[in-house]
Amino acid sequence: MNSTLLYKNEAEEKLHRNSIQTLARETRMPAEVVSSLYESVFDRLKNHARIKDFLPILVSREVKDILLHKINLSLTEYRDDYL
Repeated sequence: MNSTLLYKNEAEEKLHRNSIQTLARETRMPAEVVSSLYESVFDRLKNHARIKDFLPILVSREVKDILLHKINLSLTEYRDDYL
């Protein structure tokens, strides 16, 4: 996804990049994976948001839920296969 079209200015892009880095650290996932998912969720939500100031929070929450759900599924599969 082309980030120059996704964000309205450099300040907004920096804000979202910080959110991506925080999510990558918290979930211990590669920044590239988090960035791709984050931008996809952001692109979907930004067109429907009335108050754009809350987008970093809403997008981060949804991305974190998706990633943690994926991690939990992987752990469940691992446990079922090997324990």
